[in-house]
Amino acid sequence: MKNDEARLWYRRYGPMGPDAPEPVFAEKGVGAWLVTDDGKRLLDFANGGSLPLGYTLGAKTGDSPPERAARGTVPVFASYSAPGAAGVTWRSEVELMHKLAELVPGGMNRRVLVCESGREALARAIELARNETHRSNVSYLSNSCDDKPAIGKDVAAVVAHPLDGRIKHARQACDAAGALLIDDEAGIGPGATGRMLAVELAEEFLPQRHRDTKGRASGSVSEGGVRPDIYVLGRGWAAGFPFGACVTRSSTLRWKCATAGNPIGCAYALETVRLLETGLLEQGRKLAAYLEKRFGALSSPKLEPELWGVGLVRTLVLRKGRDVAEGLVQKCRELGLLLHVLSADTIAIRPPLVANEKDIDFAAEVVGKVLAGFDKKA
Repeated sequence: MKNDEARLWYRRYGPMGPDAPEPVFAEKGVGAWLVTDDGKRLLDFANGGSLPLGYTLGAKTGDSPPERAARGTVPVFASYSAPGAAGVTWRSEVELMHKLAELVPGGMNRRVLVCESGREALARAIELARNETHRSNVSYLSNSCDDKPAIGKDVAAVVAHPLDGRIKHARQACDAAGALLIDDEAGIGPGATGRMLAVELAEEFLPQRHRDTKGRASGSVSEGGVRPDIYVLGRGWAAGFPFGACVTRSSTLRWKCATAGNPIGCAYALETVRLLETGLLEQGRKLAAYLEKRFGALSSPKLEPELWGVGLVRTLVLRKGRDVAEGLVQKCRELGLLLHVLSADTIAIRPPLVANEKDIDFAAEVVGKVLAGFDKKA
């Protein structure tokens, strides 16, 4: 990416629009000094509050924190926290803006805001919705029990989980009330559902019997496309490193101020996307099919387990089990398998994309043994 191209992309996809003040496009940082992409040196006296140790912790060699962290010469935290600074944009951040605009369905006419976490991204999405609608209330679809939720004229936005089967109805309700629909994907990494974005599945037919990630019934899933106004992404996109992002449906949605993105997180996100596009996404789809085959065959007369969800975002529902999920997970842990309790009768199953069929076999065998142990107690 050339310097002129970076500036063009920032004006096109930057969170504040083309008329916003142009940030410093940094190439590297050394101590208290920045070096811009055109070779100019700037003494940074603007970000001491957030970067008290500067850009390289005062290293005499002038090398970057990630390089020194890899050698074990500085704490690992420095490798991904030091470079982020207000008013400074790094190459990886601009490249990621372009890539996310490309990945989100519906064309590339949009805005991208990069930040430090999925939680921060959701807060910035809500902030944008309030500024755009001049309303303050926010509704969460997960708090509603209605199959076709209705919202009032005082609601700025509806926050929906992408795998909630009512998201199409939420889209319609937002359109009727003049509110924005926020797709909260912060808890789902890219590719976990077999698609880059989980909400893409709202365009296809999913099983009628479907639950969200907490194992709760979410109603039928309708056919037809859903286009949220703001997509919220979390650290799963950066392989677990501090990262968050908002991507808007249209470039007319603009923030009043930007945030300091995490350039190391952006670099990890770019690499994650590259791996997904070069085979990892397809590998995850095959793994998901095998997981469904093995875990779908699990049985227990006493607990009646049933597998819900899609792709690698699965929930094991114990239809006759009450207050046993914690005990089941503990037994699995003793046998070498780590799972997560969602509720008294639901357990999350979330394998990574890099798992293989042998891993699925091991997990299914462990859960099968534990279920058999509960049956013997009957």
